[in-house]
Amino acid sequence: MLQTIEGFDSYIGSSWSGIMRPRRAMSAFMMLAILMASSMGCIGLVPAREFLEDLRDPPKLNVLTDKVGVNHTFITTSDIGSTEKKATETFEVNSEVIEIRAYIQAEMALDFIFDVPDDARYVNASLIDANGDEVWFESLTETARPLIATFQQPLAEGTWSLVIDSRGYGEDTAGFYQDSFQVVINIERQCWIYPTEDQCSYD
Repeated sequence: MLQTIEGFDSYIGSSWSGIMRPRRAMSAFMMLAILMASSMGCIGLVPAREFLEDLRDPPKLNVLTDKVGVNHTFITTSDIGSTEKKATETFEVNSEVIEIRAYIQAEMALDFIFDVPDDARYVNASLIDANGDEVWFESLTETARPLIATFQQPLAEGTWSLVIDSRGYGEDTAGFYQDSFQVVINIERQCWIYPTEDQCSYD
């Protein structure tokens, strides 16, 4: 008959606990080492990235020009009546817009021979900013090229409108006389071009 050796169970339990404690300590140490290595790697990426950025060429300041406008030649279907032309063009203005230029010219055919009433031949052009204020207006009743109007910051941000109201004459048989006009708004935007990019970046 087998007899239980007194104290054997307590001996085995204490020995097994002594073996497990170093293993737990080793696992904890390895986990700590992995965490420290990971942290050092993440921290090391920051100066490495800054070093690579310092090696790149600096970005270049660039200016892009957008245009909106109206270009029209009058053709009348009556020998005595003039033709009306109305138009509205809109564009957006934000903090990147540094300058807006407004240009108008009109060619009134045979205006030096025929005395035509102003209400039958004219070009009215107005520029309205995002606040609803009319910042530019030109009214031409004869051949003319007024000076270009320039607007710089501060500029009202939002939607701007170019409004055209005009009347003129023109025959389409021989093209002997045809009134015409052109209104152009140039919008200059400032942006940055980075060496690794092909398009402008608005910072």
